Amino acid sequence: CGKKELVLGGGVACNNRLQEMCKIMCSERGAKFFVPESQFLVDNGLMIAWLGVLQKKQAIKDYKKITINPYERTDEAKVDW
Repeated sequence: CGKKELVLGGGVACNNRLQEMCKIMCSERGAKFFVPESQFLVDNGLMIAWLGVLQKKQAIKDYKKITINPYERTDEAKVDW
């Protein structure tokens, strides 16, 4: 995708083999690799709450402007924060 950073999150990021494969992939491509400590990966509640805080700062007041695209790729999503 031409990205320069990779962040693993969620329960799947606890997989040590996945972490190792991602480190290698990033190293080969000159990208930075990040993965939080395992204690922060098991439950996504904290990540979801923090996302809520960030989104509230950029809150859309007119809900008619919100669009839902179930096929949108995460690397194509517009992020204002």
